[in-house]
Amino acid sequence: MSRQPSDKRQRISAIILTAAILILGYITLKQNNQVTDLEAEKTILITQLEDYKRDLLSQTTANDSLNVFIGQETTRLNEKIEEIEALGAITTDQLRRVRGEVFSLRKQVESLTKNVDSVNTAYAALSVVADSLSSDLTLSSEANSNLTSENAQLGRTVNKGAALQLAFFEAGSYRVNKSGKEKLSSNASRVNRVKGCFTIAKNAIAKAGSREVFLRISSSDNRVLTAGKDAVMVVNGESMRYASKANVPFDGESTKGCLTYDVPVDLSAGSYTLALYIDGVKVGETAMILN
Repeated sequence: MSRQPSDKRQRISAIILTAAILILGYITLKQNNQVTDLEAEKTILITQLEDYKRDLLSQTTANDSLNVFIGQETTRLNEKIEEIEALGAITTDQLRRVRGEVFSLRKQVESLTKNVDSVNTAYAALSVVADSLSSDLTLSSEANSNLTSENAQLGRTVNKGAALQLAFFEAGSYRVNKSGKEKLSSNASRVNRVKGCFTIAKNAIAKAGSREVFLRISSSDNRVLTAGKDAVMVVNGESMRYASKANVPFDGESTKGCLTYDVPVDLSAGSYTLALYIDGVKVGETAMILN
């Protein structure tokens, strides 16, 4: 009789132990599956960047400035691939950040590809017109009229190739002390200055002269940081507020510059988008994250 309670307790203990092992196994399996899913998506993002790089390398153009820009963008993609590979066991937050950066790079590659296509079309059309003029100098008035129309269209196409492009654009957030010394900071409550530093790519066919450069800063909830009520620029006929403005001289060579915005109020934590406009045209975009 004394063994029956003991045996019963042993069976209950065995059942509890088995259940605990099963629960622990399920939790471990679930965690392993989550890690596997994160690593799988990390691999997919790297593959996408490799595809974007191949797309860029397949582009050729008669415009040296665009060729230089293509090389620089390819280098950026290589650096981003190495950065992602170096993360090792990626976390959910890291994956979310990388996913956003890959999406931004995809948009930039698509925009650059369109510009290359436009420039190649322009140069091809110029060659056709030159050959036609040298082989036939007895064009009729009707042909001359058609040629004038074609040249007008060609001029508009060449203007696309003459549009300025950015070779580099980077956002920086700083804490400026009373003596005016800047110190990098990503703490939203401490940041009182934001900078957008850029390099305009070399472009031999672009018109030389002073260019109006605008910096626009917006938060993830679409709040725009502005230099004041009169800080308004016009983009495609639409009035838009900006944070900073400067006149930058451009002579066809690679040109560097920075636009600064001194923050009058405390910033909120989160993501901020910095967009750069030259002569009313958006030429680049980057982002920064404040904690």
